[in-house]
Amino acid sequence: MKSCCSFRVSSFLALALIIGLGGHLQAATAQPGRLLFDDYYQKPRNDALYPQGVARGNSELRGLSNFYSPEATAIPNGTFVFAELIADKFQVETSGEPISDELLKDAAAYLMACPVRAEHGGRADLTASDAAILERFVARGGALILIANSIPDPEKSGVDFAGLNLIAQKFGVQFLAEQTDTISIPIANDHPTFDGPRDIIFGNGTTLEILDAADPGTQILLESHSEKALGPVAVLAIHGQGKVLLFGDAGTFGNAHAFRSDLDHAQALRQMMFALLPDGPAPRYGWKEGATLQVKVKQEQIVSGYPEFMKVISLPHPKGTEVFTSGMRQIDLDASGLSAFGSKDFVSVVSHREATFDLAIGESDGRGYQAKWSDSQGSLDAKLLPSGRLVNPGMPEAGDLVAWQSLLLNDAIGAPLKAYAQPGEIWSAKGLSSLPQLQSTMAPRMELASSDYTFEGEADYNGTPCYLFSRVTQLDGKDWSPSDLIDPAYAMQFNERDIEIQAGGQLTVAKYWISRDALLPVHTEIKVSAAIWWEDSRFPAKYVGSHDSKNYENWETTNFVATYGRVFTADFELR
Repeated sequence: MKSCCSFRVSSFLALALIIGLGGHLQAATAQPGRLLFDDYYQKPRNDALYPQGVARGNSELRGLSNFYSPEATAIPNGTFVFAELIADKFQVETSGEPISDELLKDAAAYLMACPVRAEHGGRADLTASDAAILERFVARGGALILIANSIPDPEKSGVDFAGLNLIAQKFGVQFLAEQTDTISIPIANDHPTFDGPRDIIFGNGTTLEILDAADPGTQILLESHSEKALGPVAVLAIHGQGKVLLFGDAGTFGNAHAFRSDLDHAQALRQMMFALLPDGPAPRYGWKEGATLQVKVKQEQIVSGYPEFMKVISLPHPKGTEVFTSGMRQIDLDASGLSAFGSKDFVSVVSHREATFDLAIGESDGRGYQAKWSDSQGSLDAKLLPSGRLVNPGMPEAGDLVAWQSLLLNDAIGAPLKAYAQPGEIWSAKGLSSLPQLQSTMAPRMELASSDYTFEGEADYNGTPCYLFSRVTQLDGKDWSPSDLIDPAYAMQFNERDIEIQAGGQLTVAKYWISRDALLPVHTEIKVSAAIWWEDSRFPAKYVGSHDSKNYENWETTNFVATYGRVFTADFELR
C-alpha cells in the first residue's frame, strides 16, 4: 500500500478559540482513528501545482482541482478546517489509492466526497466490487461518509452519481437527483444527535431516500425545507457493527462555513461526525416508559461575612435560617482599627431545605420522553432526552416545585451524556448555571455557561455499581450587578448606584453516579463556592497627595467581601 498523506495541524483548542466552539477538551488517553479522505476518485493532477488547493495555471489546470481537499486552505469548499475540527477523534489522511480491503485494513473511517465520473476525467468509476468492499468495512465496525452535491441532471453531472448509489444502496439509502439551493437547516432542541447548535448550513445540495431495506436504526439527521427539494439531506445508517453518514452537500464541510460561529455551524458539523463513533459504556440513560423514580433532594446555602455596614447580611432570609457567629481574629481587629467598624463578629447565615418528588417517565416520541416532576402539591412537565437534558418545561403548578424547579431541570440529572464517551473522556457543553443567591432563596438568577464534563469511570455508591461523571463550571463575576445576587424585592437595599462590584466568581463541582446495570441516576452531589468583592458608596475612596505639581497619591479604599457556599444532593430510587 502506498503511504497516505497525513493531515494534522495545530491543536483543536487553538482553533476553538477562533471559531467559538466553547473550548472543547479531549481526554489524554483518547487516540484518534485514521480517516482516509479519498482523492483517488478525482481527476489526476500534479499536486505540486496546487499549493493550498489553488491551481497555479490556466482554467484547464483549475478544472483538475479537488475543491474539497483537506489540503485546500485557501478556497471556501476546502476541508482543511473540517479536518482539524474532528482531529481529536479522527486523524484525517488524504488517500490516493483505489478502494481495497488492504487500504481499509487499519482505517477507522473512509470519506468520499463528489467522486468524478471517468467520462468527465476521473480516474475510475465506482463499481459493485468497490461497494462490496465498503460494505464489509462498515459491517466489521468501520465508519463510512458518502457526500454528494446538487445533481439536477445525473447525465450532465460530473459526479459519479450512479457509483455513489451503488454504495449507498448497500445501506438502504440512495441519493436523489435534486437541487435544494443553499439553505440553513434549523436544529430542534430535542434532537438526539445535536446538543447546543441551532442551525447548520446546507449548500446547494441534493436529498436522500431511505429504502425499505434500511436497518430499523437508520436515522434522518437533517431535512430540507426548500420547496425546490424537500426531504432528508443527512442520514445516519446502521450496518453490522459500523455506521454510515450520507450527506447531500459537500460545501457544508467547507472552510468558509466552518467559521459561521453565529450559527454554531462548526459545532454541529463536529457533533454529526462524532455520531459515527461506536457507543461507550453509558451512551444514554436507560429511561423506560411507565417508570417512576422517587427523588429526595436537599440543599444547604451559607452566606458569610462581617455584618456591620454590610447590608446584604441583614437582608431577609428564608424561614428557618440559622445564624452562627464567631469573634474576629486578633489580626483582623488590629488591621481594621476596630473603632472604624465596631463589630467583632464574623457571621455565617445558614439555610437548609429538603423535599421529595416523583419523576414519572411517560411516552416516547422517538427523540425523548414526556416526563413529569410531581409531589402532593402539583406537577411540572418537561421533555426528558436520552442524554439527560430536560427541555421545553411547562409551568409548575404550586408549592415546592416552584422553588425547586431550576435545580430539578438543570442540576439533578447529569447531562448531557455523550454516546461515544469512554472512561477518561472530557468534553464541554453549555447549560444554565445558578448564580450565588446572597439571601439564600430558592430562585437564583441563571446564566448560560460552558461546563467541562469528565467520564471518571466506574465507582460504587452505597454498594450500587455505578459510572461516575463530573461537571465543573466556572463563572466570572466581574460583570455581575448587585441585583443579580439578591431577591428583586430588595434591589433598593443593594443597588448599582450604591454598590460597585469589583470582582468575584463561582466554582461549581458536580458529581453524578449512574447505575451500570439500569443506566439510571443513583446519586447527585453538587458543591459550590463563590465570593463577591465590592465598594459601598457610604465609604468613598480618598487619598492624601504630596504636591500639586507632582502628586504622589496614596489612596485609601474600603472593600467588602461576602462568601457563598452551596451543597445540593439528590438521591434516586426506582419505584
